[in-house]
Amino acid sequence: MKAWWQNLAASERRLMSGGAILIGLTMLWLFVWKPLNTHHQLLQQDLVDAQAAHAEMQRQRAEILALRGAAPNAAVAASGSLHTSVIAALKQFQLDGTGTSSEEKNKNTVTLKLEAKPFDTLAQFLAAMETQHAANTTSMTLKPAGKPGTVDAQITLER
Repeated sequence: MKAWWQNLAASERRLMSGGAILIGLTMLWLFVWKPLNTHHQLLQQDLVDAQAAHAEMQRQRAEILALRGAAPNAAVAASGSLHTSVIAALKQFQLDGTGTSSEEKNKNTVTLKLEAKPFDTLAQFLAAMETQHAANTTSMTLKPAGKPGTVDAQITLER
């Protein structure tokens, strides 16, 4: 290959070098720039779609709150710490006792560990925490327990 290159005239070498550069740039455009640009355009469209979906969800949230009789921007009145509310609700739904532990991270965050608790009762507890105490579930891990219909749960509630 080296001998072939050296046998070419200077003008032929320039022509071959220019052709190689042109082919390299074309390959770069075809296999790097064009796919990246296409992917960028798809991401831009996904962003627009996600923003539209978010706006629609916010509109529906306001409508739901209005139907419930609450103002869209009104916060549910919460007295005391979230941990106190969680303990009271656990007792109300009979989820306290053996296999239940709670840890207060701060005034508005509580972590729960529940072992072998009825799933239906746990769902009712979480619904009550959201509607009555403005505590949303930010993290939850559920695993089936020994008896049918029971679960082991790790839940983080925040206000």
